[in-house]
Amino acid sequence: MPIGQSIYTRLSQAITPDESICLVCNAPLDEVAWILGEAKLCQNCRKQLQVHKQAYRIEGRIWYVLYEYNDFLERLWFRYKEQRDIVLAPIFLEEVRASFFSKYCVCGLCSSEKKRLDRGFEPLKEIFMAQGIEFYSPFYKNRDWKQNHQHKQERKKIAQILKKKSLYPLPNKAICLVDDVCTSGASLEAALSQMDCAMVFVVSAHPVWIQEHAAMRVSLRKVPWK
Repeated sequence: MPIGQSIYTRLSQAITPDESICLVCNAPLDEVAWILGEAKLCQNCRKQLQVHKQAYRIEGRIWYVLYEYNDFLERLWFRYKEQRDIVLAPIFLEEVRASFFSKYCVCGLCSSEKKRLDRGFEPLKEIFMAQGIEFYSPFYKNRDWKQNHQHKQERKKIAQILKKKSLYPLPNKAICLVDDVCTSGASLEAALSQMDCAMVFVVSAHPVWIQEHAAMRVSLRKVPWK
């Protein structure tokens, strides 16, 4: 099936009022939760997401991590970003309270311009916009660069590739820097070196990163998840 037709079919399924189906596997959803708008995933798919919901204090700044990266989430990210299944956008932040971000200027990392044109959309932006969270893209990459294909030392070169746009207006709010996957943290650190951010939020973090930062975990009363 052509990509355009596939996307159209998925969009049609998602917006049809009487279609209470999981956006991942098309299994029936719990009717009450679906009617209340509280469910996009079936129980089987939901239990495969490894919920983390932990905060870390790194160099005086709080980093929030929603999920621990696992095989299931890896497949979802690939399907969403590389296979362009944009209908999946609402599922990634289903556990988040959108109101938490209302006082922040949410700024995200970016893909290369080539990748953005190939996909036809900005994956991270669509994830936040699906929850009604205003999103800004103040960064760009000066060349095509696939961070997760690099060795740990090579990933540090992202600081030479990720740049802040010189003319990009932002609202006068504290900045929350966000990303979809934190593997080594090099991309986020490169962004933080160029922008003063109040906090960091990542949808998913690699188990190695979580293990390396275990001693920095903190307990907070105000958190972005439900």
